[in-house]
Amino acid sequence: MNNRRSPIYLITGLIIGLALGIAYGWVLTPVEVIETQPQDLRSDFKDAYRELIARAFQSSHDLGRASLRLALLGDDDPVRALAVQAQITLGRNGSEQAARALGALAEALQAGAAGPPAAAQLPDSQIAASPTGSNAATNLTITATRTEASATPTATQASSPPTNTPNPSGSPPPPTFTPTASPTPTATPGPPFVLLDIPLECNPSIDPPLIRVFVVDGSGNPVPGVAILVSWDGNTNRFVTGLKPEYGLGYADFTMDPLVTYSLRLEAGGDPISSITGRLCEDQDEPYWGSWRLNFVQP
Repeated sequence: MNNRRSPIYLITGLIIGLALGIAYGWVLTPVEVIETQPQDLRSDFKDAYRELIARAFQSSHDLGRASLRLALLGDDDPVRALAVQAQITLGRNGSEQAARALGALAEALQAGAAGPPAAAQLPDSQIAASPTGSNAATNLTITATRTEASATPTATQASSPPTNTPNPSGSPPPPTFTPTASPTPTATPGPPFVLLDIPLECNPSIDPPLIRVFVVDGSGNPVPGVAILVSWDGNTNRFVTGLKPEYGLGYADFTMDPLVTYSLRLEAGGDPISSITGRLCEDQDEPYWGSWRLNFVQP
C-alpha cells in the first residue's frame, strides 16, 4: 500500500521563493529609474524621432524648434543625417512622404545656415535655357561647353554663336539630348525636372571621371531624394541626390568608364540623355578624361 504525500511542501516552497524574490528585487536591489536622453536611443529609434521632427516641421514650418529638437539627438551633422535617412528610406521603398519631409527639413537647415538664396539663381552655376517657339519643353537648345578646372556650367542662348569645345582627333561627339516631339500641346503636366545643359568639366582633380548630376527647383534650391537611372551594356544602376551634402543636397554622381557609352534619365520621368561617354581634355602635360555635368531644373 502506497502512502500519498501531501503537496503542501511544494506550495510552501513556492510561496517562500516568491517572497524572497520580491524582497530581493524591490528592497535589496530596486530598479533605478534613469531619464534617457534622445541621444542615448538606439539608431532605429533615432530615425523614428528624426522623422517625427521632420513631419512636425512640415506642418509648422518652425525651423528654430526643429533645430532644437534635432540637437537633442547629438548628430555631428544634422543635415547629413537627415539627407542620408531620406535616401535610405527611398532605397528601402519606404514612405515617400517621410523621405520628402526629411529632405525638406535638411534643405531648410542648409538654407538657414547659408542664408536665403537669391530668387531664380541656381547654386554653383548660372544657367540659362533658351526655348524657341511656343513649346519650351520640346525646343530646348543645349550646348556642351568646356569648363577649365571649374564646376560652373556656361550659360548659352539659342541666338548666341556656338562655344568652341575641344574635340581632339578621334574623340566621340558630346552626349545628345533628343526631346520627344509633341505636335499638339496638351494639358498633361510635363516631367518634374528638365535638362538645361551638359557641360564638359575639365578638372584634373576629378579622377576617375564622373557623371555629375545637379537637381534644383524653380527657385534654385537643391532637391534631395531625386532618383537617377544610368544604363550601359544591358546594366542599370540607380543612385539618388543628397547622399553627398558637402556638394549640395541636389547633387549625385556616378563613376564612369570613359570607354563605355551610357544613357541616363530621371526615374520620375523625362527624356533620356544618351551617348554619354568619355571625352579627353587637353592639358599642357598630357590629356586626361573629363567629367560630364548634367544640370536639371524644375520648370
